[in-house]
Amino acid sequence: MTRPAVRMCARCHRTTNTPVLVHEVHAATGPGFNVYACTDCAAHYPPLTDPLELPETPPRRSRLTLRVYKLNAHGAMTEDRGTVEVLSGGRGEPVPLTWAFPPCECPRCRTQPTT
Repeated sequence: MTRPAVRMCARCHRTTNTPVLVHEVHAATGPGFNVYACTDCAAHYPPLTDPLELPETPPRRSRLTLRVYKLNAHGAMTEDRGTVEVLSGGRGEPVPLTWAFPPCECPRCRTQPTT
């Protein structure tokens, strides 16, 4: 002979003979516990999620976007050279070398001497 399942509803605080599992609380230390509701109140809770189910991966986004432009001596933009996007994909991906990179021609950024 088995005992009937009698639980207290977490929403209306009444005891019920037909409890519905609405939430599982996991604890880092020690045992977790279950939260039950009566059949009338169970519709007010979101559906249970599987804790072992992996979340959806977010779409790949750019990690770094550089806007490259030239300025004159007064600080006004004279030439817009576009944008360079470095996409995230893994460690060690080199920065794409395009006509817009390096962004300036100072001795520190210059890779080849200009003539």
